[in-house]
Amino acid sequence: MANSSLRKASLQSMEAEIESLLKSLESLKDDASDESRKTMKALRSSAENALRHSRDLLGDAYEEVKTRTRETSLATRDYAQQHPWTTAGVAIGALGLLAAYLMCKRGD
Repeated sequence: MANSSLRKASLQSMEAEIESLLKSLESLKDDASDESRKTMKALRSSAENALRHSRDLLGDAYEEVKTRTRETSLATRDYAQQHPWTTAGVAIGALGLLAAYLMCKRGD
């Protein structure tokens, strides 16, 4: 009889410990979930900020390239208008080089 009551008490003690362990695990899981959510929010915020910054940089670079291209095209146009014979000579020379390259390529 004493043995039976000791077993019963031991089983109840083990059940109580298991329940306590389960509660602790649930609490730990909830805490980890909260931390994971916080971490994910922080990561998302960081990624959004980096993306926003990259877009700003690319927008600035695009504007700079656009401005330089426009300036270069205007300078080229002005030069071609001021020096038409030189421009024609350069254009003919470039066409001659291209034709020679294509003829040599065809021969290979």
